Amino acid sequence: MRQLLAINNTIVNHKLQTSNFKLQKSLIVFLKSNSFPMELNQYQYMFEAEDKHWWYVGNHAHFLALLKRKNILKDHIRILDAGCGTGKWLERLKKSNNISETGLDFQQKALEYAQTRGPFNLMQGDVNQNIFSPDSFDLITCFDVLCNRNIEDNRVLTHFYNALVPDGHLLVTVPAYNFLKSKHDQVVHTGKRYTHKQMRLLLEKNGFKIVKITYAVSLLFPLAFVKRISDKLFNMEKADHNEVKLPPRAINAFFLFVMQVENFLLRYISLPFGLSVVALAVKTTKK
Repeated sequence: MRQLLAINNTIVNHKLQTSNFKLQKSLIVFLKSNSFPMELNQYQYMFEAEDKHWWYVGNHAHFLALLKRKNILKDHIRILDAGCGTGKWLERLKKSNNISETGLDFQQKALEYAQTRGPFNLMQGDVNQNIFSPDSFDLITCFDVLCNRNIEDNRVLTHFYNALVPDGHLLVTVPAYNFLKSKHDQVVHTGKRYTHKQMRLLLEKNGFKIVKITYAVSLLFPLAFVKRISDKLFNMEKADHNEVKLPPRAINAFFLFVMQVENFLLRYISLPFGLSVVALAVKTTKK
């Protein structure tokens, strides 16, 4: 088995000496970088929680419904999930459509988990780098990646713009409001949070036209706000604080129900506040 290594923007063949990474139909491309997306143990927590955790189930349902309403999920489209993590979003997409999927993540550990969810095209690389040829994808999804402390958001959006076909779409999420920063942000290396306005201006600056932009995880916002503020006031946050682990069954079921109610509302309206900003944008012909 061989891997591709990017050195000074030159792709050269490099024999893979040791790896437990077994490929099915996946191509793994290794790219040199100095950035680290988040603590490695978070990938295990994510992989174990994604099937049932209210955050992933509820948000993924929202994203799928939005893409279907806008008639974007057509057969044979090419999709890149930039920052694919452990691959649950790719798996959910694959179950719904006959599409070509590529997952990109910096960490090999994340891709090892993702590969177990089904045969995808997987790449290890840094979204700060210009990896893809022009017009490579019809849709790019990018969830909670632009906020990473090692990510240059304008640079990454320029790469996304170039990689999309004309009239291609970008679905992106970022965490909202800097005053909601927590220990969990430190663990997952969140460097910045955004407002609705900041995200809209950022996308428009980089050649995208907004199709829909809204806050999300809004109905649970008051509860989260009170918890974040009280944790800070009373110094209750732990250094290894983790919000990815699956909560008790009753709590998870209640939060998922709230998300389902919110997703129904999002079919018809945009919400004025929330824990996340969700934006669907289209590549314009002129940047």
